[in-house]
Amino acid sequence: MQAAEEGGDNKQGFEESDLEIEISKLRGRWELASVLNFLEVFNPVLGKNLKLSAEDIEIGLVKPDASLAHLHIELLKGMPPVSKTLEDSDKWVTALCKKLTMWWPWVAEGEIPLVPSKGQEISKYKEIDPSDRLLLLKALCEVRADQHDAVLYINKALKEGTQISSFRKEALGRDRTGTSYWYDATSKGQSHRLYREVIKSDSIPKDEGNRRLSLPTIQWETLASNLEEFSEAAEKLSLSKSAVEVSVSTKLQSDAIPALEKLREKKAKAIKRKQRQDMLLKDVQNSYCSGNTRACRTRRPICYTFEAYDRTMREAIQLTNKRKTSHVADQDKTRQSEDQSNTKDVSTGSDSEQDIVQVSDDDDDDGYDVENHGSSEEENCVDGELVNSEAPSSHAVSYPKGVRCSKRLAGVPSHAILESRGLTTKQTLRQRPTRNSALESIMVLDSENESHEGKTDLSESI
Repeated sequence: MQAAEEGGDNKQGFEESDLEIEISKLRGRWELASVLNFLEVFNPVLGKNLKLSAEDIEIGLVKPDASLAHLHIELLKGMPPVSKTLEDSDKWVTALCKKLTMWWPWVAEGEIPLVPSKGQEISKYKEIDPSDRLLLLKALCEVRADQHDAVLYINKALKEGTQISSFRKEALGRDRTGTSYWYDATSKGQSHRLYREVIKSDSIPKDEGNRRLSLPTIQWETLASNLEEFSEAAEKLSLSKSAVEVSVSTKLQSDAIPALEKLREKKAKAIKRKQRQDMLLKDVQNSYCSGNTRACRTRRPICYTFEAYDRTMREAIQLTNKRKTSHVADQDKTRQSEDQSNTKDVSTGSDSEQDIVQVSDDDDDDGYDVENHGSSEEENCVDGELVNSEAPSSHAVSYPKGVRCSKRLAGVPSHAILESRGLTTKQTLRQRPTRNSALESIMVLDSENESHEGKTDLSESI
């Protein structure tokens, strides 16, 4: 068992090492840089559905997967006529072979690596070398760039003032020996690459004394693809004696390295966020397994019969009536409690008033007479007559218990004033009463006969 596990680990490590070797081979070809640049330049034309990083494309070319298939399908959709079976499983390989068979002489050199062969091209595509798959993808991008919408996009952008360098990449620096440095970065900053191109030409002797130059050979290599590699390349180039390499190092330190640092921070935050979400999800799952969950509502089974409908309506009506009766009962309870509290306040107030009246009843009238000693004789006469007429009068007015009435206001007994229950207010009322403007129309009679008649009328009104 242990030997089998060790064999599996060795196989996995061997596959990872093979993957890295194949990716390094792909990075040594300029066609990969051309494909990445094409996807960046024509991203508005290809659509928002195509979101692949350079690493995804490299892995897909080594081991064909869903991301590589999605890339080919999106490119083939922009080339009419579009195959109806394009979305089917691996049928895009057949459409790719048919499309490139016509265009290959114009967009590539040599023989096409894959041709239509009655469905067998699907299995052959997975067996060919990753570099051949890269050549097929590069040719497909060339054909896609010649379509009407891509050409219209370039012409419209140039008319609006877009620089030609946005579509045709320029070297970051080039020295006298033919060595060029290229820097390519996506608009969203997801991929940064630094390339170096070396052009060599070997001389082959034809005859003695005569030499013939052969075709130039191009060596392409990827110097950096992450922050560590960019920092190392910038440090090496800064120590070079070539002014071109020093300027390239300066541009990398000012443009590429800060962008890569921001990208690393963004990825670190995304990883922490994902870990936090996974932890919360794990806690929820653990709580669910342990039974610590929220109580769910009990639901009735759905029934669409008339009996169920009538039963539901009756229950709703009963519930509504129950709420109404409970509301009315609550109102009655509140009213009863308020009435009881009011009766208690009145009883306690009347008892206190009786005590106050018993204490100050003897001195009340005397004090009032003393304070009103300066009143006119007519008012005294009328007051005396009114006091004498109170005893035989049968029309006595009844007032609440504990309330005292004063009949001295303007000589009119029918306007009784309820004296205040407080001592402070009673002392204030003992002072000389002010003239009531509401009773100005009542005249005090001078003659005895008229006063006698007025007294009789007033006593009767009481």
